[in-house]
Amino acid sequence: MFKNIVFTIITIIFALIANAQTASTGMEEESNIYEKLFDVPLHVNDGQQIAFSTLYHQKPLLVALIFTRCSGICSPFLLQLKDNVQLKPDDKSFQILVISFDPRDDLEDMGVMARKFGLENDPQWVFAVTDSIEQLNHSIGFHPVWDSESDQFDHDALLVGINGEGYITKKLIGIRKRHDLDLLISSVNNVFSPTYRLPSKNSLFSCFNYDPKTGKNTPGLGLLFIALPAVLTVLLLIFISRVVHNRLPD
Repeated sequence: MFKNIVFTIITIIFALIANAQTASTGMEEESNIYEKLFDVPLHVNDGQQIAFSTLYHQKPLLVALIFTRCSGICSPFLLQLKDNVQLKPDDKSFQILVISFDPRDDLEDMGVMARKFGLENDPQWVFAVTDSIEQLNHSIGFHPVWDSESDQFDHDALLVGINGEGYITKKLIGIRKRHDLDLLISSVNNVFSPTYRLPSKNSLFSCFNYDPKTGKNTPGLGLLFIALPAVLTVLLLIFISRVVHNRLPD
């Protein structure tokens, strides 16, 4: 009987761990955070070839991944990013690197895009291509999918923060507001920003649930999983002590 109880407890623990891992998938903005960026060679808008590390050692980077033949999100994404950056005219603590993930793009294509947005003479913006885009995508956790029927990539609008040591500090998916950009800029400059992920299906196992309306935290299921081993250990010790006590002669 004792062995059956122990086996049942172990089975429950592994089932809970498996469920937690399943629930945590799909959190794309959290993937590859605090990992080192792959140092690919870049062809930049002045025709030079430099290492990625050369740029982020000069200044932290906001990296926008696009392709010039995009008929969907890329142009609105860059336009919103440009507008948000222009609201911070005195902040020159970072550079914006716009890099194509389409192997068909070259520097001429990127130059056309820079001129399209009036950014060709802005020293804060760098337009680039690389011959090692697969390695870069992998290190960022970016996975565009080619659709041969539409002749387009199915992809997210992704902005990645890279600090001066080459580590990914934060990722933003989609067209975002200025507040989100401020948090990203703070992260690449190693400024602590106390933020909370809004409730969603991916935050089911958070230790605390933040309510933006009240500004308060409430305990979440994550705390239960943290405390579960200790609780089970205590219950197991109580059970063993009772079994031993009942078997002792009076």
